[in-house]
Amino acid sequence: MVTLLVLTQVDTKAATVILPRPIPLQAESIAHLRQAHANEGNNWQLVVFGFSHCKDVCPISMANLAMLVKAAADEQIPINGTFVTVDPDRDSAATLSQYTQNFSSKISYLRFEGEELERFKKTFGVEVIFYTKNEGNLSNYQVDHSTSAFLIDREGRIRVMFDALKDASDIVRMFREKKDLFKV
Repeated sequence: MVTLLVLTQVDTKAATVILPRPIPLQAESIAHLRQAHANEGNNWQLVVFGFSHCKDVCPISMANLAMLVKAAADEQIPINGTFVTVDPDRDSAATLSQYTQNFSSKISYLRFEGEELERFKKTFGVEVIFYTKNEGNLSNYQVDHSTSAFLIDREGRIRVMFDALKDASDIVRMFREKKDLFKV
């Protein structure tokens, strides 16, 4: 008997996923997201995770988030952008305020610590790994994290999952071509 092994190249490009059955968030998570935009009504939410000391991935994610918030506004889709830090030890409220404002005045931030941060990350399936962070090194460590981003509807359900680095153009196209998704 001869066994034939056929290998095919898999396209590893990220894929935007519009969920046919949206995933409802817990009331606590919805409240946190709305708190970040307290004066802006009950809008859709674009959420990305990262940290302000990131030199490569997070600035691209944030630039894409700012571009997406603007693209949604251009299409008259009410969306708020939210950046969630995964590194609260170095990301103070003042640091996060300046960091998000550097990208857009339409982006707010959330900063959690300890178990509250762990619960929020778990809600979204965000993974984070800290390298060389220890008692002797509390400021010059590296952090790796998921680049997943989320589009959450007005009812607090995850409707779309996408890669914050690679899928921004797909989301802009969705804003233009799938406007029925955003109707009240």
